[in-house]
Amino acid sequence: MASFRFSLIAALFSAVLLFCSPVLADETPDAASVNGKYTELVQVMNCPKDGSSYGNFRDYGYWGGGAWCGQQGKAGYWVWVAPNWYVWKHKGAPNLSAPPQATVNGKYSNLIQILNCPKDGSNYGNFRDYGYWGGGAWCGKQGKAGYWVWVAPNWYIWKNKQ
Repeated sequence: MASFRFSLIAALFSAVLLFCSPVLADETPDAASVNGKYTELVQVMNCPKDGSSYGNFRDYGYWGGGAWCGQQGKAGYWVWVAPNWYVWKHKGAPNLSAPPQATVNGKYSNLIQILNCPKDGSNYGNFRDYGYWGGGAWCGKQGKAGYWVWVAPNWYIWKNKQ
């Protein structure tokens, strides 16, 4: 009987952690921003029951906020990636800017992404003109294809080479 009680308590504790733990921005799946369509994550709401209505993914668009799934949803752009709703503050690409050295004296233009990755400093130092990379998983995120320049602690990814 004691082991049953312990199992039940452990299961309840796990459920509480699942539903109450905040999801960090670094843990946000790439699909949640709809390939960068939305920026500045303001809320994550765990709501597994919505899977029956929305499937695995839905770009819902703007909603003014209110009661949802037993919680108070914020106003913003809502994206469903099962089992969570991701609420974003802005629609459109973020206002990206880079330090002057990241352009490598004007060699690159049209900044398309910035990936913060402080741990890469041990491999790349303070600066490195890496060149073109086809993109993929990097530093826990999805890096875009382009010309990569490391200026600690960020990777700056450019669309064009002059």
